[in-house]
Amino acid sequence: MTAWPRTAAEVVRVAASDLGRRPLAGLLSVAAMAVAIFLVASFWSLSHGVRGTWARLAEQAVIEIYLKDGADAGAVDALAEAIERAGGVRRVERVSPERALAEFRALYPDLGDLRDLLGGNPFPGSLRVQPEGADPARVAALVELAKANSAADSVRYDRDWLEALSRLGGALSRFALAGAAALLLAALVTIGSVVRLALDDKREEVALLRIVGAPNAVVVGPVLVTGAMLGAAGALAGVLAASLARQVAYGTSSASPLAGLSEALFAVGLSPAEGLALALFGAVAGAAAAAAAAGRRGWSG
Repeated sequence: MTAWPRTAAEVVRVAASDLGRRPLAGLLSVAAMAVAIFLVASFWSLSHGVRGTWARLAEQAVIEIYLKDGADAGAVDALAEAIERAGGVRRVERVSPERALAEFRALYPDLGDLRDLLGGNPFPGSLRVQPEGADPARVAALVELAKANSAADSVRYDRDWLEALSRLGGALSRFALAGAAALLLAALVTIGSVVRLALDDKREEVALLRIVGAPNAVVVGPVLVTGAMLGAAGALAGVLAASLARQVAYGTSSASPLAGLSEALFAVGLSPAEGLALALFGAVAGAAAAAAAAGRRGWSG
């Protein structure tokens, strides 16, 4: 065995020995890191489903331009052409009152025949515009163009509430991530405390290593590895717990009346690469916390 593998093996052995000195403190560090990463992983996973659902809904969102009763056909055609010339439009479609009534019946078959109930068709004709993409400025321009036309009675845009919902989801995500950051800070402080206690326990051993000229890696390496072990173990536990919680939530709610919501929130989980990234983040953060907690004592004896 060459020098570097021997040194690496010794560093890992010493780090494991340091953890064995105070196993309860180590477990608390792992648990604290696991809770923080669990929150991060859960909201990261939920964001995948929410973003995918929002994208699908936004793709289907339309600008519905309701026409005045008796609107001149030429004015309606001119409005449709003006919207198409404005650009950023995938499709402009004329919807007659009869078609609007038929679509309502298909959506709400249990409500009966509105024509018989109200003595006529309550739905006006409309132009249905499907924009390309979700550029708010371009959509706003199309809406203003429609409102300015004499043939238009009112304009309804589905994406308004979708964007409001997206902003609400973003605010909730930021709040949750702020809480996760606070928990992560607490976890790193706990890891630093474990490392500091381990160094206090072997103060004389570190001083002796310095006196005999032991390589720097042998002295400070276990400090970093101890922190990395604690951080990585906690991060892995958090990722696994988040994945298990998502699968349980999806499995128990997919056959319930909340199946649609379940599909939107829980159908997509973290990819293996994302889980590995969180584990690596935990290891690096743990090593950094250990180095900071060791201070001069860990680096210079």
